[in-house]
Amino acid sequence: MRLVRRILALLVLAGSIVLLVRYRQNVEAAIIEKTFDAVAYAHAVEEEAASKLRQLPQVILPFHKTDESVKPISSDTPSADTATSKRPTAVEPIITTLKDEDGAEIKDVGAFWAKWSRILHDARPTTATIKLSGHAPAQKPPGGEQTRKPYKDLVRQTIEELEPLQEAHKQLVTELETELGDGKDGQSQRQWKGLDIFRGRALSLWAVESCTLPVEVFVPDDDEYEAEICDQYLKKLDAKCVVLSHILDQSPIKTGAGSYGKDVDMKITHYQLKALALLLSSFSDALLLDSDSIPLFDPAEIIFNAEPYQSKGMIIWPDFWRATESPKFWTIAGRTSFPTDLPATSSETGQLAINKATHLAPLLLATYYNLFGPDHYYPLQSQGALGQGDKETFLAAVATLNATYYRVRTSAVSLGRNDGLRDRGTAMVQHSPADDFRYHSKGTSSPPSHNSIRAMFLHSNTPKMNAGHLIDEGDLVGADGETRLRLLGTKEALTKQFGYDVEKTLWDLLVQTGCELQGTLKEWKERERICERLDEHYKKVFG
Repeated sequence: MRLVRRILALLVLAGSIVLLVRYRQNVEAAIIEKTFDAVAYAHAVEEEAASKLRQLPQVILPFHKTDESVKPISSDTPSADTATSKRPTAVEPIITTLKDEDGAEIKDVGAFWAKWSRILHDARPTTATIKLSGHAPAQKPPGGEQTRKPYKDLVRQTIEELEPLQEAHKQLVTELETELGDGKDGQSQRQWKGLDIFRGRALSLWAVESCTLPVEVFVPDDDEYEAEICDQYLKKLDAKCVVLSHILDQSPIKTGAGSYGKDVDMKITHYQLKALALLLSSFSDALLLDSDSIPLFDPAEIIFNAEPYQSKGMIIWPDFWRATESPKFWTIAGRTSFPTDLPATSSETGQLAINKATHLAPLLLATYYNLFGPDHYYPLQSQGALGQGDKETFLAAVATLNATYYRVRTSAVSLGRNDGLRDRGTAMVQHSPADDFRYHSKGTSSPPSHNSIRAMFLHSNTPKMNAGHLIDEGDLVGADGETRLRLLGTKEALTKQFGYDVEKTLWDLLVQTGCELQGTLKEWKERERICERLDEHYKKVFG
């Protein structure tokens, strides 16, 4: 539960944040934490006879030359074909020359970005914005298909018109091969495992409270930096804020990160910030979390110290819907045929685990796809489908560079509520990669038992679990204007699925956080009686 409490604590932050956590070899704490989890799990199985528990992920991989004699390591590893004006600083800038625990100097993050931002910018697209003839619908793969088939091409431009985009892509891939062919990135990093939380508001504190790992919180710029939260509240949780623009401004390639920066070389907002926070973090192993994705287990043991992460270096989770990239994307990426060995469903990046020591090249390529995503790679990779953004960029990068990865095979599960008129989706459940890997490694064709693959993340995105917003925007009350609603399902259903009433636990922490920060968090100061109204809802619904 400590992990959950710390994440919830960070998610109250306004604006875009990315959280990174250092792994600690704290044997005593690990024993206590694991004992607690084991007892809770055994108790749930005993009482419910079928339960699911919880967990959490992390970071990136290296480029290597494609060789047709080299076969994919597993069905999860695709084989690539032949690829041939400055703003005043309002807060103290980040110290870019960091030191590890022994005092040894590590790589200057600003210098690293100055180098790679130039390389990425030099390979920028020169073609016109991608135009679509329609938008791909949100549909599940037909007939229960498990592997990918080409979706119809909605891109209006011909492949001949997109040749300059293909050449720019090839230029970057060649540069990655030249610079990183041996897997070395030139960026010395602390060998720490950590947690990244992106765009935090009401639940990040859950992650920070419940995690044994120290945390870096990335905010886009000074406007998003709240000194009282960063310097006082988060410090008590062994977390610190890093202002992303302080790193980006050290490059001659100017970016607009956050709310300012119109006259820039590369405009960076929203989804694009997530890949940058991963890239520029000081941790070697990192878990990226959206602020509304709640880990139900500490990642230290469940992700970082277990398979498939240790051998694959990158873990990606599935979305509900069919993958809808244009076949032209793979031609642009240098492949001679469509990769039918990829999963049939698209990906969901509310959580992403990556080892940067081995996967720097794919992370840089994913960053490239995001930097030039809105006009080019997002429409190429999703064709206007629901959730278009960074969601396909990471899988596309590892597939293009033939890097190892693991895509969780267990389908995401939807949770929701009925408001008196209709059913509404609230959250999606993602599952433990360790459990998923163990089960599918057996080669069995029988479906998994109810408790063999545990729930690991609760991605509660409609509505966002922002304490200030929840009480003002009508999501807690039914269509009759009076009935108080549970958002995730009945107590009985949640206890059967998770082993306990996860929504009640969530609300325990929402009330606690809302009451502690109602007069502190900038975004909440204009909202009236947050603590009182949260407590009122809690008592009416949970007693």
